[in-house]
Amino acid sequence: MKTVAYGGSGEAILFVVLAGFVTGWAGCGGKKSVPGRPDTVPVKVMVTYKGQPVADANVQFRPAAAGDASGVAATGTTNEQGTAHLTTFGQNDGAVPGSYRVCIRKSVLVGGPENADPDAPPVPARYREELPAKYAAPETSGLTAEVSKSQTEFTFDLTD
Repeated sequence: MKTVAYGGSGEAILFVVLAGFVTGWAGCGGKKSVPGRPDTVPVKVMVTYKGQPVADANVQFRPAAAGDASGVAATGTTNEQGTAHLTTFGQNDGAVPGSYRVCIRKSVLVGGPENADPDAPPVPARYREELPAKYAAPETSGLTAEVSKSQTEFTFDLTD
């Protein structure tokens, strides 16, 4: 067995400096904006249907202008209280300020692969929509939002 002796504090200091450099280089310096990526503002959405909070609904904010290359969609899923925090580039980072058409959808699995016999041919999944169909598409929902630094909370009370 070969024993290796280290020179002492000089090598320890070099190790600490290199470790600090690698840690900083790996992105541990905090959240930084990505060049060319638009800034976002935190957006909170509340969804109710007939006055009751809607859990597990998919909320989409789509740019209002069709073909708007500067617009970026934002999405979120409501919790038990009907609240969602939107995501555009990273978890819960919000939405890019601008005009949006909004669509909201809640689908519940009612049949499909987990109900099928493992020896039978594949069965496509079947879903039941829990909200009126008009809210599932931005063209028919009638829902809009204007996101800005001062307007970051939206409530949508859906009806039949």
